[in-house]
Amino acid sequence: MLEPNFKITLKDKEINSAEVIIEPLPQNFGHTMGNALRRVLLTSLEGGAAVRVKIDGVSHQFSTLTGLKEDILEFVLNLKTLNFFVDSDEPVDIKLKATGIKVVKASDLDLPSNVTIANSGTVLANLTSPKSKLSAVITVSRGMGYVGSEDNATNEIGVIPLDASFSPVIKANYTVEAARVGRSSNYDKVRLSLTTDGTITPEEAVRSAARILTGFYDYVNSAEAYVIEKKSSHEATTAGFVDDLDLPTRVLNALKKAGFNKLADLKTLTLADLRKVKNLGEKSAIQVVEKAGEKGIDII
Repeated sequence: MLEPNFKITLKDKEINSAEVIIEPLPQNFGHTMGNALRRVLLTSLEGGAAVRVKIDGVSHQFSTLTGLKEDILEFVLNLKTLNFFVDSDEPVDIKLKATGIKVVKASDLDLPSNVTIANSGTVLANLTSPKSKLSAVITVSRGMGYVGSEDNATNEIGVIPLDASFSPVIKANYTVEAARVGRSSNYDKVRLSLTTDGTITPEEAVRSAARILTGFYDYVNSAEAYVIEKKSSHEATTAGFVDDLDLPTRVLNALKKAGFNKLADLKTLTLADLRKVKNLGEKSAIQVVEKAGEKGIDII
């Protein structure tokens, strides 16, 4: 049995990017581990994103707001670029209020204690008049993968649903190289390069991906994961012929003359039906019931 015996090194570590080196691995394990980690990093980590917005004086996204340089559609697109960390299982409402001539940034959002934002310098809109006013409620949520706007819609009038990409990992790629241990170069080295949106560090992302994979593999290894499917086994036994019941020739001939050639033909029978079969007495009928039961066919 192969036992894990390798080291993990973080190289070229920046705020949101890093290269993770895993070595030495047994030959061919490089692609096995690298591909599994990459797929989980890109699809299965939780993140936060804006899912809905309600703007005072705006009924739909294809409209404009007096004093706002951008149209509503552009403002909505800017909201979708924000990277949130949401420490809540339920959606959280965030308020935005701005007046006068102003460059409205993500830092102007009134964030509750359970929500943080990684790119607070992002420009959301430009107010161009002393009388300009922008008031909105943005709903953010924690999720996984991509969710279309139709799944974030509500029946409330004036609420604009947003399509959301929750994944905190922006990019993840890996390469496999040869690694040397002593005189042997028959080992793999994985170079995993990844970039996050700033709500999670590259190291935390890799650890989270590994925990997800470990959880699934541990469950596969548990007894609870295995269920003996009796139905498929039962179907297999009824696919044969009555000759498979190991009955006396006289009894088999009586069943066949009555039209019961296959095991499946016995599934709808009752003991009363068997008693009516010509040349099949009470004792023989009971014998058929017993032999059919061994094949998973219950005749009552």
